[in-house]
Amino acid sequence: MIFLTKQSTRSRTTRVTLLALIIASSVHLQGCGTFGIGDDGRGKTLADLPDAKIPNAKTKVEVLDMARIEQSYQRALAAAEEPALRQQIMVRIADLEMARSEKAQLDATDTRRQYDKPIALYNELLKMQGAAAPSAKGIQPDQLRYKLAKAMSLDGRTEEASVILDQLAQTNPDSPFMAETQFRRAEKSFADGDYAAAERNYDAVVKGNNAELQQNALYMKGWAQFKRGDYDLALKSFAGVLDQLIGHATNPQDVDAALTDIGLSKANLVKDTLRVMGLSLSYLDGAKSISELQLALGGPRAYEYLLYQQLGQLYLEQKRFTDSAETYQHFVQHNPNSDFSPSFSIKAIDVYQQGDFPSLILPAKQEFVERYGISSNFWTQRKGAIGDNALAYLHQSLQELAQYEHAQAQTLKATNKADSTAAFARAAKWYREFVQTFAKDAQVAEMTFLLAECLNESGDLIPAMEAYEQVAYGYMDQLRGADAGYAAILIPQQLIQSARSLPDNRMEEWQNRKIQNALNFADVYKNDPRAVVVLAEAANDLLQQNRYVDAKNIAERVIAWQPPAEGSLQFTSWLILGHSRFETKEYAAAEQAYVQVLNLLPAHGKTPGAPSAQQVRERIAASIYRQAEASLEFGDKDAAIAQLLRITQVTPDTEVAIKAQYDAGVYLMDQEKWTQAENVYTSFRKKYPQHALAATLPAKMVLIYQNQNKWQQAADELVVMERTSTDPDVKRQSLYMGAELYEKSGKLSQAIEQYQRYATQYPRPLANNLEAQFKLTELYKASANRDKRNYWLQNIVNTHNRAGSEKSDRSTWLAASAQTEISQASYDEFARISLTLPLKASLQRKRAAMEKAIKAQEQILAYGVSEFTTEASFKIGEVYAQLSRDLMNSQRPKDLDELALEQYEILLEEQAYPFEEKAIEIHQANAQRSWKGTYDAGVKRSFAALAKLLPGRYNKSEMRLEVSDEIH
Repeated sequence: MIFLTKQSTRSRTTRVTLLALIIASSVHLQGCGTFGIGDDGRGKTLADLPDAKIPNAKTKVEVLDMARIEQSYQRALAAAEEPALRQQIMVRIADLEMARSEKAQLDATDTRRQYDKPIALYNELLKMQGAAAPSAKGIQPDQLRYKLAKAMSLDGRTEEASVILDQLAQTNPDSPFMAETQFRRAEKSFADGDYAAAERNYDAVVKGNNAELQQNALYMKGWAQFKRGDYDLALKSFAGVLDQLIGHATNPQDVDAALTDIGLSKANLVKDTLRVMGLSLSYLDGAKSISELQLALGGPRAYEYLLYQQLGQLYLEQKRFTDSAETYQHFVQHNPNSDFSPSFSIKAIDVYQQGDFPSLILPAKQEFVERYGISSNFWTQRKGAIGDNALAYLHQSLQELAQYEHAQAQTLKATNKADSTAAFARAAKWYREFVQTFAKDAQVAEMTFLLAECLNESGDLIPAMEAYEQVAYGYMDQLRGADAGYAAILIPQQLIQSARSLPDNRMEEWQNRKIQNALNFADVYKNDPRAVVVLAEAANDLLQQNRYVDAKNIAERVIAWQPPAEGSLQFTSWLILGHSRFETKEYAAAEQAYVQVLNLLPAHGKTPGAPSAQQVRERIAASIYRQAEASLEFGDKDAAIAQLLRITQVTPDTEVAIKAQYDAGVYLMDQEKWTQAENVYTSFRKKYPQHALAATLPAKMVLIYQNQNKWQQAADELVVMERTSTDPDVKRQSLYMGAELYEKSGKLSQAIEQYQRYATQYPRPLANNLEAQFKLTELYKASANRDKRNYWLQNIVNTHNRAGSEKSDRSTWLAASAQTEISQASYDEFARISLTLPLKASLQRKRAAMEKAIKAQEQILAYGVSEFTTEASFKIGEVYAQLSRDLMNSQRPKDLDELALEQYEILLEEQAYPFEEKAIEIHQANAQRSWKGTYDAGVKRSFAALAKLLPGRYNKSEMRLEVSDEIH
């Protein structure tokens, strides 16, 4: 505050004494000319005073005689006549009276008024400011009102001072004293209980430029809003105070350091601010209001956790346990990554314990583990450095949660399987997290086994297997190791046999895990009676995994086991040994192993998975077949063929024998021994007519017959292929190729029949379809069947025209060629019509035929094929020329006299001339194609026609000129 009241006598005395010393010093140093006036011509304020310093006790302060100074001003006032100068002197006198009154007040022993004189002088000066007389330079009404209000306030006349301050605010809103004025007005309003007015005036100070008053004004503005019950606005104001005091802390960890740096006084202000903010929040929506406040402030503040802490403690003091816990939880939910979150979560659990809420404690501990445990983002981001208290709380909570859920699961096991399974899964979760979090803890081996048990009970087999493996081979637990190791073998077998649909790569992983666990079991727990059994199963599993070398080694180990394994294990191991040797290309040794299996088969044929005698013979046949393949690898095809044919004699009832005979034919074809190959496959057809391989023989026989120039037999095989194949492409290709071969063999009727079927049944691909139609036109041409030839010619045109985007150069050529031949009929028809009497009737027929002929030729032109375009152009020109000639050669009426006949001739010429001109135009255009390099038969014929039509231009003989070299 600017004006001192009687609230603190000690502080007021100190400040008045300091003021008196400064005024006196100013008078002593500056004299009467500048006392009380700043550099800008206005009076200085307390804000302009330097910081107070304790004077040296040895220094003597000169005592000034105020009365003497005032007498000097009074004499100057009496002598002054100019109004402005008189005002300046009166200001000096009033200021001196003010200083004297302050000193008198300090020395007084009672509460009588001390400021009547300066008050009267300042009032008189204000009246002079309102008079018509000019004001002294630098003396402003706001300065006088400020001094007057100060004097009234120091004299205890607060109401009068308040009126003067109101006048100052209303008349001089831009006054440099406005901030102090508004602050004083605000304090008066606050003291009077007018909190709305107090808020407005404090707000004016906050928005001003007086930095020293802004913080206190903002704090008091918040209190005014709080008193009015406007807690939302109060929170914003108090947050502004905190922003000023500790807002420079960028993260919560810096807040404590910031509180230390600001000093004890401001730290207490922070504490008081937090206390009133806690109250405000409790009157609103509690923790939710903190979030809303942060949003309203434009973002979270580093000191946000202090608000939650204050509110949570306030609720706890009020025995509002649920609200207190929810406050801490709200902080955690909205600040999950804060370093304070674990301690706030622990506080919430402690509140539940203090409030005796046992049903809420366990879920809260569960949430604690999920938020801060090893699987949480909180843990991951800090790489496990979550603090000793949080870590210890995790250790305790994980054990409690696991033990509770395990006990629940065992209780429910006999009564409710589904609930028991879920409880085991929950227990396993906590056991696992304990093991992962405290891997070096003394209890980790026991916890791992309990984890495996719970996982197994819950049906989570893969993690259970891994936990059992850790117990058996990681910790080498003496008490449970063997059972854990055996369980680690059984679990993957359960997974393999499971009816669930699972990816193959997981199946392979489980098989490998079972094998490895079995081998580990046989090595570590070899004295256990289950060791040789799991070893034999491992050999079989290795075989299934195509790990033949390993399977062979393990099978030999079982065969050599001491004491000897039972007979069924021996039988199985020999079988595995035979398969493994076969796969490692030890075919002779594999054959021997299969023979051993065949010998043991009568005694152990009923062993699960045992092969039949036929199956063993198939394996023997396969071994021989592989020997044939080995001969092929060495390039000895003759030896390979002999071995393959031998199989049909040694094991004729085997499937391998059938394949061997078939392959022998293949290798004979590779050697181009076509006659022998034909004999082998002919025999195969007779012996195995229903075998699946018989269906593939026609294609091979086609090749065999073709290489022997047996075209008809090859075509017959293609007919079989076309009839029996289910592949549309094979059927189509067989039909076309068969037609070609029948044509080649001279069987034209069969060729025509197959080309017709192809052209009808297979419109796509377009190229093959058109070629089939073209073949038909050629075959019908050879057989002189003009009607059918014309039919397929027209069909080629129609097919091309409907082809759309599938049209090609070849299809266009075929269509143009066909259209050329088709159009010849209309051209010939036109040429055959003679112009006879009556001329009108015959000319009408002639012109109709002409239009038809021209249209047909124009269709050829539309294809744009050069070799047909020039011929079509020639024919169009000839149509016009022919009509012109026919007109001139038409029959003349017999009853015409010489004059009439002459006129008739003229009329005919007039009719014929345009057609001749049109013919010339068309022939010339066609002939001009020679300029671009086209000089085919059509162009030549146009030149010939032009020679007749325009002999003067196109039928000239070449002339030679002889030039003499002599000079005359």
